Amino acid sequence: MELTNPLESTTRIKINNWLTNLGWNINEDQPDCNCFTERARTVAENKKLKGNKPDYVLYNTQNQPIAVIEAKRPGESLEKALKQAIDKYARPLQVSIVFITDGLFVQAYHVIEMDYLYYNSEMVTEFLSQKRTELFINGGSKIFSEKKVVHSKVELIKIFQDANDILRKDGLSEGKERFTEFTNLLFLKLVSDIEKQREDIGDVRRLEEIYCWDTFKDKSANELLKYINSIVLPRFDKEYNHTSDIFNKKLLINKAENLKDIVDKISRIGNLLDTNSDIKGDAFEYFLKNSISVGNDLGEYFTPRHIVKLMVELIDLKFGEKVYDPCCGTGGFLIEAFKNIKKKCKQTKENTEVLEKNTVFGREISTTSRIAKMNMIIIGDGHNNIEQKDSLEFPVKEKYDVVLSNYAFSQKTNYSSFYNFTTSDANPIFLKHIFDSLTINGRCAVVVPEGLLFDNNKEYIRIRRLLLEETNIEAIIRLNSFVFKPYTGQPTSIIIFKKGEKTKNVWFFDVEEDGFKKTGSKKGRRKIAKDDLVLLRQIWKDKLETEKSFFVDLKRIIDNEYKLSMGTYLKKPNSIKTIKLKELLKDNKAIIGFTPPREDDSYWFGGKNIWVSIKDMGDDMYIGDSQEKITNVGIKPNKLLPIDTLLFSFKLSIGKVALTQKPLYTNEAIAGLIIEDPIIRKYLYYILPKIDYNTNRATKGDTLNKDSVEDLEIPFDYDEAKKIVEFLDLIEQKRQTAIEIKENLENEKNKYIMSNILTDVINEDLE
Repeated sequence: MELTNPLESTTRIKINNWLTNLGWNINEDQPDCNCFTERARTVAENKKLKGNKPDYVLYNTQNQPIAVIEAKRPGESLEKALKQAIDKYARPLQVSIVFITDGLFVQAYHVIEMDYLYYNSEMVTEFLSQKRTELFINGGSKIFSEKKVVHSKVELIKIFQDANDILRKDGLSEGKERFTEFTNLLFLKLVSDIEKQREDIGDVRRLEEIYCWDTFKDKSANELLKYINSIVLPRFDKEYNHTSDIFNKKLLINKAENLKDIVDKISRIGNLLDTNSDIKGDAFEYFLKNSISVGNDLGEYFTPRHIVKLMVELIDLKFGEKVYDPCCGTGGFLIEAFKNIKKKCKQTKENTEVLEKNTVFGREISTTSRIAKMNMIIIGDGHNNIEQKDSLEFPVKEKYDVVLSNYAFSQKTNYSSFYNFTTSDANPIFLKHIFDSLTINGRCAVVVPEGLLFDNNKEYIRIRRLLLEETNIEAIIRLNSFVFKPYTGQPTSIIIFKKGEKTKNVWFFDVEEDGFKKTGSKKGRRKIAKDDLVLLRQIWKDKLETEKSFFVDLKRIIDNEYKLSMGTYLKKPNSIKTIKLKELLKDNKAIIGFTPPREDDSYWFGGKNIWVSIKDMGDDMYIGDSQEKITNVGIKPNKLLPIDTLLFSFKLSIGKVALTQKPLYTNEAIAGLIIEDPIIRKYLYYILPKIDYNTNRATKGDTLNKDSVEDLEIPFDYDEAKKIVEFLDLIEQKRQTAIEIKENLENEKNKYIMSNILTDVINEDLE
């Protein structure tokens, strides 16, 4: 049965709910109405519009127009809507702020500054209350906080570090005790900040003032300890400790002065809501890694908020749907999903109960689940549906309407048999768990490691085939490798699919720029103007083909062993001839290194001589500095790489290269290419680290294997390669000579220094 397309009226129903929830009065029969549809408020203002009818005009308390909203039916161009809203409505009414929406995405624009709105470096992708709209009118397109208090990651981590030291001095053991105590106190501060914010926007308080931070923070040490234990915590215990103990019934801190010291330090932060949420996540992660020893060992890192918001928007959540994250971490996806659904529906008692008790569901294997529970309480609830458990141990069948997740990559599992798989690799098992958990017609947006999309591992092929045959893969969105910095540089993509349909073709979109500087700095990624996510939102409904996006039909994907990596299908410039690396190798073979047992001396020869790791690959072209003769090279001949093997490292991308001057063993992060032709061997030495590997991104963990290395696309023409090698050999000779001169000069300098030191020592002895 073919259905009709949604009209603009569908969008307007959603807008009305959003605006009502934000405090706008849309009832035009009431004298205090501040939202008018298809007209301005006064006759004089309407004349300025020259017969054009704006969808919405928003007014301040002085009855001055401050914003317009242009609504389009789902799928219509937001770019055209923006131009129309500015030219036809905003400028005639002298309005500074324009909102455009198709019912799925919202974009906010500052007409005077000709830029999108940003709050704390995040693009505004929602409607705003009157108060926050006026913030941008008065403060410009970029606002960092109402109170101009933005704490850096370094500042917060220093406070968290100090608190950890104080708890250590108090006798609390490293791990759960310190973590629990600290997060309990921090939560008391966060809840108090939320209550202040509610008061500022006119909402009803959920927690009485006597339980809030400002009431007790200035008390003396002994009074403070007594007040929190006898008054504050019993209230939180009664309110929130239902399914599990989120809060201790009493503080674990023994010395009142230590509690006072921590409270004073947390108080210095000011309003935590003025702190970028990603920075708070960084600080939480710091505490987890240093106090609880979870983090990288569980593959945990925080999904940047702008990526979380994007995925939630793309999946188009609806009231009444059940949303699930099997690896919810601190609750980022569930928080954003809860907020997204809440703003779309009418705020009735019945709807509130559905939101709080039957909307978001999450699991988290580590004690990070406590933070998820706390975060859910802060934003309005849903915390009772957060469980601490290994999701893979407990399969779920057709229970949830939507899954949003960024699961832990490269993990091992003992529960693959629950999903009819035999591998211990958890990557495909997580996807199968997600697939099983969805109802028919259920939808999913999930971040996956790139290797899962292109690897020839049979289990990876199997899960890709399952998705193509039993779901409609709506899109693969490739993220640049800096998105998850500084936690990891692992290449990732977002898969968006709907269960119960078969894929006919797949739309790919390349996010080369995500709106933040490409850096791995621990201080975080600075906001920049370049942002492909703006285009993605604008063309999402129509799935347009652009320089950033294209379709690939199912047959071509099947012919490519069900590969779903964007790099597999990128068009290459006609002028560049490429060849797969395996076609340049002897016997089509690349040997991937391995890690031998330390106790097996036949590999190590005293820990040197025939063993090479990445750190050994430096400025020299050749590796073979040991002059000691190798006598046992025949012991492990299948693992030993011969002379003139080309080595290159590839953890996340191509790294260092070297040539062997003697037989060597290498570890599993290094490939050995056995190539007879010296021209090809040298050419690859020079060219491998310089190729743009956007189309050849490797990944870490189990995805490093022979197949992914051999399939690298290399620009190659033999005659051209020969010319390149001859030219670069001359440069390399000069470079090696320069290195040798530098080393000799360094040695001379050291000799001179040592000689003078010895002279001074001798003179002292003589004296």
